[in-house]
Amino acid sequence: MARTVLVNSVLDSLPTYAMMALELPPGVTAAMDARRRGFLWSGEDKATGADCLIAWDQVTKPKTHGGLGVRDLPIQNRCLLMKLMHRLHCSADSSWANWVAGLVEIPSMTGDLSGQHWDALRSLLPAYQELTKVSLGDGRTTSFWRDDWSPHGRLADLLPALFSHTRKPAASVSTTLSDGIRRHLVPR
Repeated sequence: MARTVLVNSVLDSLPTYAMMALELPPGVTAAMDARRRGFLWSGEDKATGADCLIAWDQVTKPKTHGGLGVRDLPIQNRCLLMKLMHRLHCSADSSWANWVAGLVEIPSMTGDLSGQHWDALRSLLPAYQELTKVSLGDGRTTSFWRDDWSPHGRLADLLPALFSHTRKPAASVSTTLSDGIRRHLVPR
């Protein structure tokens, strides 16, 4: 029990700062899990299979589901990166968000930024759009089709036939409204 508390409070918090900004490579999380597993089961750097009382995937389940409540690092990493995605969509007072908005189109994450960090954020965009209800604001950071901004839900889900004819599926609400929706649809 005491080692579980130490794993959760100390070993899980060490990579948190890096995971807030970067997607950790699978090899790094595997090495960290090996250390955490070793400490949990043997109090040492490494643990053999004979030391482990239950499988690691069971250890990382919540206590309410029969696990020990040790955090799953890849899931925690994705959740922390989702916070960055949310800051881009909802934080007008963030200097970082304003800088990014000057370089990319937030609704689609396309633009002048490249690299692994931006690829990781782009890969989370569909999940973010699926899971969040967006407050419209001025519509510049809200996807017309894919974000849930209308009172009835995501327009891509509500109007799939119309969505299949769009030329710009990632266009923002402000762009679509200023251009007119007809300019964003494939002509007959």
